[in-house]
Amino acid sequence: MNRLAENGVPVVTPPGGLACHVDARKFVPDIPSLGYPAGALAAAVYVSSGIRTMERGTLSMDRDREGNEVPSDLELVRFAVPRRVYTMSQIEYAVDRVTWLHKNRSLIKGLKFIEEPPVLRFFVGRLAPL
Repeated sequence: MNRLAENGVPVVTPPGGLACHVDARKFVPDIPSLGYPAGALAAAVYVSSGIRTMERGTLSMDRDREGNEVPSDLELVRFAVPRRVYTMSQIEYAVDRVTWLHKNRSLIKGLKFIEEPPVLRFFVGRLAPL
């Protein structure tokens, strides 16, 4: 986490015990909440590095009773780092790829649903880039 912060990546401090959270709103400030910035960043991380992360933001929120989007207060991407699972070279690879992506963040665009089930939309829905 410290290395990411040193490289200008907007991380949430203090870090959690098993994860590093990146602030997607600061990472991709041009993507509005309804463009799912945390989801777009999580997808970009996967495409650029093969690293799976977890989105915690508007994408994982349910719509309200009238069917309107409910923007999340936070747009975070969670990098889980359980102890004794990853080697230092794997951590260095992640730092390198996320730093590269931050420098090239203009490549990241928002997302839109192309298939949105009424329940668990973030889990089984289909998205496309804007």
